[in-house]
Amino acid sequence: MNRESLISFEQLIKVFDVSHDGIIVTDNHAKFLFVNQSASVYMGVPHKELVGMNASDLVKNGVYDRSIIMRSIESKKQETGLVHTKSQNIVVSTSNPIFDENNNVIMTITNVQAESMIDKYAAELKKERANATKYLSTLKYISSLNSDSKIIAESPQMKKILAYLAIAGRTNTTVLLLGESGTGKEVLSRVIHENSNRSNEPFIPVNCAAVPKELMESEFFGYDKGAFSGALQKGKPGFFEMAERGTLLLDEIGEMPLDIQSKFLRVLENKQYNRIGGTTILTTDVRLIAATNKDLEKKVLQGTFRADLYYRLNVLTVRIPPLRERKEDIVALAGLFLASFNNKYGTDAVLQQGLMDKFLNYNWPGNIRELKNMIERMVVTLSAGELELNDPIDARYPDSEIDKAPHLSVAQDHHGDLKSLLKKVEKEYILKVLEECEWKVLGAAERLGLHRSMLYRKMQSLNIERIGEKES
Repeated sequence: MNRESLISFEQLIKVFDVSHDGIIVTDNHAKFLFVNQSASVYMGVPHKELVGMNASDLVKNGVYDRSIIMRSIESKKQETGLVHTKSQNIVVSTSNPIFDENNNVIMTITNVQAESMIDKYAAELKKERANATKYLSTLKYISSLNSDSKIIAESPQMKKILAYLAIAGRTNTTVLLLGESGTGKEVLSRVIHENSNRSNEPFIPVNCAAVPKELMESEFFGYDKGAFSGALQKGKPGFFEMAERGTLLLDEIGEMPLDIQSKFLRVLENKQYNRIGGTTILTTDVRLIAATNKDLEKKVLQGTFRADLYYRLNVLTVRIPPLRERKEDIVALAGLFLASFNNKYGTDAVLQQGLMDKFLNYNWPGNIRELKNMIERMVVTLSAGELELNDPIDARYPDSEIDKAPHLSVAQDHHGDLKSLLKKVEKEYILKVLEECEWKVLGAAERLGLHRSMLYRKMQSLNIERIGEKES
């Protein structure tokens, strides 16, 4: 089938005439050979009068102030420009020359659109791009989530919390999330962010317990070049700058030192701060979410947390129930983790009802994180198609791990005092656990029975380098 047989001339004319774009075809002398209805409307001249006229005549007669068609014929290339017509329209005209085999211009085809339509399309395109950016950001976030970061809400408590957080997200009010370690406070803070008008802006999570006290001020407020020895030449933005117009999550805010609390409170009240070593006053527009596993009221009474900062944070407060108080989520989470680790390790493990009953009766002090780690450990050590376990507690610290502890090999090669020997044993064992936990400090801290901030301090005092630390 040749091209000529696909559509008739009459059909082609009908197609051109329903186009919102004005379409003009001329010969190499700018004589109008074809004009569709939209072009006629834009120029304010009846369609029948335009055909056969010359572009130069239309300029002389004041139909429009300039001819992009003539410019394209002369330059032998595409030309675009704004044209004012006698009908008070401002149109955007784009003319393209058509050549013969000898590179001579034989015709031109020109598209004409009202400038107002271009502006309208630009506004709509900007809106669509913003939506696309939002959706892309959401998709990237979802695809980057680890299996333990997915939101499971089978229990009535969690369904209510998610609904409440979705509503809270539409405001700019500070939110305080309370809950034990491993209950998913950071994941839920992302729910607030994604349901806010700041969802296209940065979400910056900060673990207050992981930031050394001496660096906390520079990390939050940034510093200018030359602020102190070792400072970057270009200076460094702080967490507030990084989260500008977005959301700043302060995880484990109960660990923030008192002197930093006072500086932090001033920023919350005045929305202003200075970089360290800087004189310029910076303003901040940040949505704040705080999270903690501490009893802040108790810390206020003990004098370890400022009352005025607590009242500033305690606007919308949400308590995240521990896993033991939402049994319905245990079943759903266990299934989610099992599917994830089966996929990761190429296994076909299944959870039997007897094991699930034990899960439902277990206290889960490590909450979701502990359940996830336990499922992974069971899948990795699987010898049959069914996961079996005498008692969930037994899986946390199996005897084999104690048997493999390195203290004997260290002692055999040691010739110093007892104190240095104990340090060596401690360092080697912490390194072993960190490596087994893939340098996930939270998981290692739970294995060691330490709070994460305590493990950080031990790592610092024992000169243990944190290689590619990951949050778990």
